[in-house]
Amino acid sequence: MDELFIIRSEQGDEYKLRISTNSSGLVSDKVHQQLLTVGLDIMDIDLYRSKGFNVTDHKVLAKIEECIADVFLSHPNVVICFFCDFIGLLPNTTKTMSVQKYRSLLFSKMFERYVKTHHIDGVRNHIVTIKGVAEDYYVHIISRVEHSQYAWIIGEGIQKDFGK
Repeated sequence: MDELFIIRSEQGDEYKLRISTNSSGLVSDKVHQQLLTVGLDIMDIDLYRSKGFNVTDHKVLAKIEECIADVFLSHPNVVICFFCDFIGLLPNTTKTMSVQKYRSLLFSKMFERYVKTHHIDGVRNHIVTIKGVAEDYYVHIISRVEHSQYAWIIGEGIQKDFGK
């Protein structure tokens, strides 16, 4: 499954949000097969700015939240993984923290805000921190409470494969 959303800001910036079945390679084939045997699948989030350099406003962030939530909530047997990338710099910012940490904190706040304002219970954001040589990397695993044990399995697999 592959869903592509194009989100445009009022300032003319454009963002592409792709939610697809295990395309990034974050999860090993062994872990993915283990999840498939219990009827779960993994979806990855790939988000990037394809046009513009303005600060991302709250309306765009809300639309991103909505797209991710709609896909997640319409697929009851899915776990979502999101790797906070480090390639795209943060435009127009004076943040002193790493790009990955900033994106991880932003993703967490967006998740918390969405579940709170929409009164959603039973969904968790599990954060995997990978200790890098120069900086840390972050992966978010979104799962339903009944799938939490599998989120831990995914997290342990990511740590094993990437946390070397």
